[in-house]
Amino acid sequence: MLKNVLRDILTPDKNREPEDWFECLILREEENRLRVVFPHVFFAAWFARHKRALFEEAVRRHFAGRPLPEIVYEQAFCKTGCGNPAEAAPPALPRFGGQAQGQTVCDGFRPSGPQTTEKQDFSTFICNGKNAFPLAVAREIAEKKAGEAYNPFLLCGRSGTGKTHLLQTLAAAFEQKTKPGRVICRSAARFCAENPQWLRCPEAFWRQCDVLLLDDMQDLIGQTLWQQKMIACMDACPGATAEPGRQMAFAFAGSAQALKALDERLRSRLESGLVVELMEPDLEVRLRYLQTLCRQRHLSFNREQLLFLAQRCAQFRLLQGLLLKVEAFAAMHGRPLTPADLENILRTGGAERPPGCREILTEVARGLNLRPEDILGAKRRPDLVLARQVAMYVCRQKLGLSYPELGRAFGGRDHSTVIHAIKKIKKLLISDKAVQRLVTELEIKTV
Repeated sequence: MLKNVLRDILTPDKNREPEDWFECLILREEENRLRVVFPHVFFAAWFARHKRALFEEAVRRHFAGRPLPEIVYEQAFCKTGCGNPAEAAPPALPRFGGQAQGQTVCDGFRPSGPQTTEKQDFSTFICNGKNAFPLAVAREIAEKKAGEAYNPFLLCGRSGTGKTHLLQTLAAAFEQKTKPGRVICRSAARFCAENPQWLRCPEAFWRQCDVLLLDDMQDLIGQTLWQQKMIACMDACPGATAEPGRQMAFAFAGSAQALKALDERLRSRLESGLVVELMEPDLEVRLRYLQTLCRQRHLSFNREQLLFLAQRCAQFRLLQGLLLKVEAFAAMHGRPLTPADLENILRTGGAERPPGCREILTEVARGLNLRPEDILGAKRRPDLVLARQVAMYVCRQKLGLSYPELGRAFGGRDHSTVIHAIKKIKKLLISDKAVQRLVTELEIKTV
């Protein structure tokens, strides 16, 4: 009876069909209390963000002039094939509504962090050719129906490379195409810690979910029960069997080789899909990221100041923290920042001193069994020329120095010599595996 009344309030146009989310609710009237039962906790999270205020306003309108009952939100439990229902039922969710002010049931998907903008799509992901393939794959998954492309999909990479941002963007894309509450995007540990009944009845989960996106899969290392739960959940995924229409995507902080720390059965299931690795953003991408943050925050730092920050660290999150520190300093002193100001600010922590030309040159010399002074000299031996060109290329990539600055740093050479050296190494990176290996090792050593 109450549900019919609330349905009429929420859908005054009789020609329109009631919304799906309302039909999913189970309402139970008790003395001075209204129980609202959700099909699962993830629907509760979606409801708390998008429909709670609308629903409670309808309840207040219905009870206008009468005492408003306390609204208690609860989660249903699996009733079939899950053993003892009382054992399977999770703890009651926090109360909210009525005269009591409660809290959101759970976070669910909520874009957050420095890389999130009001427009949550793939255009907000800043990258160049180094990470073009992972971005293209994620975009293809988002454009197709759930389960049609690359299922499961695994993103690997060091912390701060943008894995969480890509997962959130995938979630936003699928939320626009699926029914409310059927897209789950959260940390793997939190997902496994909640609703333990799914370990015994994983099929019930996939009847309530279309898309599962889990971040920080490395947190499952050493957690045997949680890994067993993930294995059972993946095996029960309809997209992994015969029936299409379900999508799984995961993020793992570390290289693809680090997956060996997981249970072999879980690792094999993750590796059965498409595994891609996000590389750390190079100097060009870090600079563009800082410029984007400045536009969003209406900050007026010049390119040289942002380049100074971009040279200090290789992770997006650390760059955000550095910019925040510089922004606070500028606001406090109310004057343009000098290079000495920037150096003093960053010296207080949050960033390491970046490698300079000398450090990079030393690493090149060590890798090729040469002396740094010979590389800087005028000799034209082939091994010295190659070492000099590699050092110039790495300095350009890591430090963002101009061609004249590089020429001065390498013994007063003309900027045209530097341009030729960098073009030469770019060609060798395509055709010469030895040069590829050398440059890669140097980039890792000089982070």
